[in-house]
Amino acid sequence: MAEKLLTISAFAKLFKTTQYTIRYYEDKGLLLPAKIAENGYRQYGMAEAYQLSFILFLRALDLSVAEIKLILTTDYPEQTMLLNKKQALQQEIARLQALERTVDEQLQQATHDTTYQVNQTIHLRVLKRLPFAQDFDLSVVEAIDWQPDLMVRQLYYVIGETDYAICIATPMPSDYHIAAGCYDFTTIEAASGAEFDSALSAITTHQNLPLIGIETRGTFLSPGKHLAVKILGKRQAK
Repeated sequence: MAEKLLTISAFAKLFKTTQYTIRYYEDKGLLLPAKIAENGYRQYGMAEAYQLSFILFLRALDLSVAEIKLILTTDYPEQTMLLNKKQALQQEIARLQALERTVDEQLQQATHDTTYQVNQTIHLRVLKRLPFAQDFDLSVVEAIDWQPDLMVRQLYYVIGETDYAICIATPMPSDYHIAAGCYDFTTIEAASGAEFDSALSAITTHQNLPLIGIETRGTFLSPGKHLAVKILGKRQAK
């Protein structure tokens, strides 16, 4: 039985792409038709379907046409490429999860809840430890492994007896964690480090150290230069 072949229009429709895209891949030497009829019509079969599927998969991974051609025409180590792409995807997922947490924080603030809900364990990685006498300013930013998007990410503070650690959430277990649950919290709003230290001192007389502080993202998204931090208290019993 002769193999059923599709015209370029039907082939493009099947893969939810365009005839222009298929012709472009042909021009670049990535995908050739199974047959060109006497009237010049291009026709495609199962082999071309697998080829196009693979090309579209690699394009979804953001590979360039030149990189795809290298893979298709040489002994390029595909496994290494896929492992590298997997790592990049994991990093992107972590970035999006961090953005999601920031959005959740904004939504939680909008409800004016009196408790702080942690739906799943938040793992914290320390960026920098500072003595209480040192404020968190741009000199600290310059000294740590800082990425531009961290300025809009949720920052956490682990407050000890003599110092505090500036932390960000990380997908894997790291230096500290916040267990899932519902927490009481106290919000400290201060216009200076001295004012913040004074308010924090009043809290530490009633709670054991270390304390977890969560920077209120509303201070980033609204005018003003004050600092607002939620100091988590006891986790409520289920």
